[in-house]
Amino acid sequence: MTQIAENQQRSRRRQLVGRCLGAIVRPLLNAFCLVLVTTGFGHTAERSVRVGIYDNPPKVFIDESGRPAGIFVDIIREVARREGWYLSFIDGTWGEGLDRLAAGRIDLMPDVALTAERDQRFDFHRTPVLSSWFQVYARQGSGITSIVDLDGKKVVVLEQSVQERAFAVLAAGFDLQVTVLPLPDYRASFQMVADGRADAAITNRFFGVMHAADYGLQDTAVIFNPSRLYFATPDDSNGDLLVAIDDHLAEMKGDPQSVYYRSLKRWTAEEARLGVPDWLKNGLIGVGAILLLALAGTAAMRRQVTARTREIARRSEQLQVMNRILRTTVSRLDLDHVIEHALNGILELSGCTAGAFYLVDGDTGTLLPGRSVGLDEESGIVAQRYAQTCYRRVAGGNGAEPVFTFPAAAAGQAKGHAGIVFPIMLHDRVVGLLCALSAGRLAPGINGSDIAENICVAVALALDNSRLYATVRQHASELEEQVTERTAELAAAMEQARAADRLKSAFLATMSHELRTPLNSIIGFSGILLQELAGPLNDEQRKQLTMVRDSSRHLLALINDVLDISKIEAGQLTLDPATFDLPSVVGKSVDSVAPLARQKGLELRRTIDGDVTTIYTDQRRFEQILLNLLNNAIKFTAEGYVEVRCSSDGDQYQMAVSDSGIGIREEDLAELFLPFHQIDSGLTRSHEGTGLGLSICRRLVELMGGTIGVTSHLGEGSVFTVRLPKHPGGNDG
Repeated sequence: MTQIAENQQRSRRRQLVGRCLGAIVRPLLNAFCLVLVTTGFGHTAERSVRVGIYDNPPKVFIDESGRPAGIFVDIIREVARREGWYLSFIDGTWGEGLDRLAAGRIDLMPDVALTAERDQRFDFHRTPVLSSWFQVYARQGSGITSIVDLDGKKVVVLEQSVQERAFAVLAAGFDLQVTVLPLPDYRASFQMVADGRADAAITNRFFGVMHAADYGLQDTAVIFNPSRLYFATPDDSNGDLLVAIDDHLAEMKGDPQSVYYRSLKRWTAEEARLGVPDWLKNGLIGVGAILLLALAGTAAMRRQVTARTREIARRSEQLQVMNRILRTTVSRLDLDHVIEHALNGILELSGCTAGAFYLVDGDTGTLLPGRSVGLDEESGIVAQRYAQTCYRRVAGGNGAEPVFTFPAAAAGQAKGHAGIVFPIMLHDRVVGLLCALSAGRLAPGINGSDIAENICVAVALALDNSRLYATVRQHASELEEQVTERTAELAAAMEQARAADRLKSAFLATMSHELRTPLNSIIGFSGILLQELAGPLNDEQRKQLTMVRDSSRHLLALINDVLDISKIEAGQLTLDPATFDLPSVVGKSVDSVAPLARQKGLELRRTIDGDVTTIYTDQRRFEQILLNLLNNAIKFTAEGYVEVRCSSDGDQYQMAVSDSGIGIREEDLAELFLPFHQIDSGLTRSHEGTGLGLSICRRLVELMGGTIGVTSHLGEGSVFTVRLPKHPGGNDG
């Protein structure tokens, strides 16, 4: 923790120094440029371009010297040099930059992902600058490894960014309850997670790789929303800037020695930090000794820089290979294709000439040969022997290393093959092995741990995705039959509902977990497929999966109603009363149905008297009653209004839900609150329902010590009135 705190302190100190220097240097540079222009020494034809900048290293940020830096800054400076532009950088947060761009107070904003909504507000050039994706980071040891681990957690996102909406869609697909906390920059997000005020943070791949260790955070397997990043201008403005950026960016991408590729290597590889010797601060003391030390230090520094440069070049090559494999893993469901890319990547990084993948049979522990590259009969035998040796060590608990190496003589062959084997771990279990062979000794300097941490994790993710996809397809194939069978069972239950005894009701009331669990799984898996997280869908697949999801949700709601009425009839439903603020709960319920009212063009009214304060009852069941009445009112009202009115009447509160809908015949009012009863009219039968909602409402109100009633006129509307005691024993009637 001390090391983490020191890293964070140094990071904050560098940021503070950079901003202070920037505040001093930028006005001086602007004044100097003004003098050049007014005295005739500047370029009179220069165009001034205002560029927004915010803190998101290594793409764009303020460095320790107070100057704008990063990949986007290098590129726009090169374009400006070629075009003769004068650049002025405007610092701020991400949200401030977008607001300034929309208001025309800056001309360019870097690092902007193109979305349909932003395409309406801004203009973009054609050629993307970078590609990226979002990833979730959490504290080490937090236990957060997959998307389902985020249920009930607090997750920090960058405000006004694409990631906020994309993560909301992802969480909704899994039916997760996640608290989203928007913050203005990534450093504040990581700090909040490090301090324990949040559970996880979402950032782009560049910032996470560069800064996660400084805050004691680690990456998770939650990767989503690949995107392309551009410069953006205000809508219908500065089109010539975008044309110039496109032209020069295309030229730079075609030249491996251009500023574009030099900037990528500079900012995406590990930074070589050069320290200033302390003796330099002592001035002229001991000039002779200082000179000797300087010469010796310079020589040593050159050797370090040379070695570091070679290391950076090697790391850059590794990152490019690993990045290519990760993109393949995320974008492809073809397991053989992913394995082939992983094998070729390992051979490229290790200098080996042949390799193979072996899948572990989970039941028998047998190694099943899979994809191979460059193996002949002899080397294939050697590779399988190495893989079997590695598997026995790991499965027997005799080795926890991520990499196993074998010298050339290990295989006992006349023609020796050196080898390196990478176990593929998934949920603490070996599911496969990647083996690479070299005809002779292994090349020096192979960083097997890096390969295991990146490529093998990607392969494990691909294997898990393949397994999940197969499971989802199996569930989808069985879903229609299950829905048909369960619908028939429910239809039979509806016919026999009035004759069912309390024993059947008690049995149904205990089946909540067994009935809800498979439906929640079906809803979650169909949601994953509809978001195309497991691969693209054609129109027919999307149509069928949408039917699956909607039918499952409808069936789940039906089961919940049946279980509620069964628990009530069996006397197993208990209330959980507490004191809560009645106006705020009513307001929240009204707000939750507001989109449905707007969709039908209805006026949604809310009137709460000033003497309505707190109530002591079961809040969840109260909200269930109110939402049922509101949904019914909206459902059966074609035009006009729906109104909620709350008032105080002695020791009771009165809540009335009124509408201007179709109304109810007088002869139907007597049976309105009976289970499985629906009014049989041409209009009302066009709406789905079980006939349990109002019956459950009446039972719940009675359990809460209150009453519910209805008045209605056919063609004019209805008023449902609920009366509840304010406090325990407060019912005076």
